[in-house]
Amino acid sequence: MTQALDDLRVLDLSDSAAGAWCTRLLADFGADVITVEPRANGHALRALAPFDDAGRSIPALYMLANKRSIAIDLDEPRAGSLLSRLLRRTDVVVESFTPGRLAELGLGFDMLAQRRAGMILCSITPHGQTGKRAAVPGNDLTAFARSGWASINGRANREPLNGSAFQASYQAGIAAYGAVVAALLHRDTHDNEGQHIDVALDDVLASTCAPAIVRAQYTGEPLARREKSDITAGPVPVADGHFALTISRAHFWRDAMNLLGLEDLAEDERWAAGWFRQQHQDEYMPRVEEQMAGWKKMELFDELAVRRVVAGPVLEMSELRTNDHLAARGFWAAAENAPDGPAYAGAPARLSASPWQLARRMPRHGEHTFSVFREIGGITEDHLLGLFESGVIGTVE
Repeated sequence: MTQALDDLRVLDLSDSAAGAWCTRLLADFGADVITVEPRANGHALRALAPFDDAGRSIPALYMLANKRSIAIDLDEPRAGSLLSRLLRRTDVVVESFTPGRLAELGLGFDMLAQRRAGMILCSITPHGQTGKRAAVPGNDLTAFARSGWASINGRANREPLNGSAFQASYQAGIAAYGAVVAALLHRDTHDNEGQHIDVALDDVLASTCAPAIVRAQYTGEPLARREKSDITAGPVPVADGHFALTISRAHFWRDAMNLLGLEDLAEDERWAAGWFRQQHQDEYMPRVEEQMAGWKKMELFDELAVRRVVAGPVLEMSELRTNDHLAARGFWAAAENAPDGPAYAGAPARLSASPWQLARRMPRHGEHTFSVFREIGGITEDHLLGLFESGVIGTVE
């Protein structure tokens, strides 16, 4: 099967979730991604909870899938020459070191460009490669805080709300993936010109804050968080969970109110106007929410869908695996080399001619060290054994 990026080789030096997600996407669309893990402890994701019954990190199972793994001690003097053998046949390097550290290892952009014409280096860090806070540590929590997102997330009577799980890292990884593909297109049309891509988690989140970030410039005031949830601001309780109902258009309002048995609200022409509903929320909100509370979320969704009313039942994570719509689309996937393994969330985008593919389960730490250095680096078995015995490289025993 032909894939969009199947002629691409990526060396992933990153030790972050954002870097891992960027390279996971590159691998999913065909790139040969080689994850370079510290010889002693492996990728940082391998230590993150929660863990499965076999003691494997579930975040690592997800984000390190579809890649090959080599284990090497980058602080060992011989590591640089070993990686140089791989870099001569590598298109893209992804890293997440503190700015300046890559150059200390002899792997800065200028040095990489000397090893391979057209080299693309993608650096993904909390605060970027420049600026007075470039070297300051950060993570998803600090990105949500510093980008302004936390300040507009949550309820007004509570503290600002952090984003869930690895959302800042996922967004930064997606942005980095898109930037790498853009850089590859540029390289193809501009005399094999490589470039250094600088992705900062802060920048990525701040760039997706519109309209709040623009509104603040014009009004001089922050976006006010709402006091409570209601049908105009988010999901409200129903019989078996929560439900989001959109009533932005006149026919949404009319058909939803008729379904809920509130014919007087449906047929009174005053309520068809959004401005009128906005000014008289207290007159209808309790009645609507009371009627919704008696419905089960999927039954309400199905009835509204027939009426072409935009609405959304709030599905729990445990409900996604058995969701009939996702199943009908063939969304769930197992790694081809581990068909009895866990089900992975499937393709984020579907290409008809060069599709997404989950070929490999998460590699074991250093699983491909010998095979990668033999295949790409041209290093003999005896030499590899010597490097292994001296602690320069590691591999699965």
